[in-house]
Amino acid sequence: MITHHTTRLRTILAALTIGATLPAAALAQYEITIDVENPVLLPGESTVVTMFAGFDPTMYAMAWVITDFRTSVGSDGWSDAMELDPMRGAATSPGTPSATGFDTIGAGQFNFPTAGIYADPTNPIAFWRATYTAPADATAPFDIDLSTMTSTYDVYLAMDGAASERRLSELVEGSATIRVIPAPASASLLALGLLAAARRRR
Repeated sequence: MITHHTTRLRTILAALTIGATLPAAALAQYEITIDVENPVLLPGESTVVTMFAGFDPTMYAMAWVITDFRTSVGSDGWSDAMELDPMRGAATSPGTPSATGFDTIGAGQFNFPTAGIYADPTNPIAFWRATYTAPADATAPFDIDLSTMTSTYDVYLAMDGAASERRLSELVEGSATIRVIPAPASASLLALGLLAAARRRR
């Protein structure tokens, strides 16, 4: 269970080890982004990681993505991998756990106007999610590097047509980092002291 002490400690450690957060870079026309809900973890804590597919706004919608999700810890510590609606159509896959992460994640949606089926034009659109849990016995800080290696990246050209085109050559692959920081005794005492001082001021 995450306590107020743990939350305060995480804030202190994040500030000491990562520094100020820089503004996010502008989204490229074709880009996979890897969103880490909580990029700094204590041992035993978990975070949700979501991948998004972005595309040129002159196109209508995302069609298909096939990618490998690479992590520096392989699939160790990962759970609940899944494709996300509406990119969870027929012939999709959450990927196969492997020594490098998850192989051959497949996500996509259909756009068949003649049948009254229209793709969701959300841009960027979420297509995959998983949970990472830091090892409870971690005794030294370490980073988990995340990246993608994509083989298919197709977009629909227009709402009123079923045609799609490949944009793999223009794709910027995703990357992100999760940092695991065991709590040193001195940081724990500092966190408790700050919390006690804050309560006295109330």
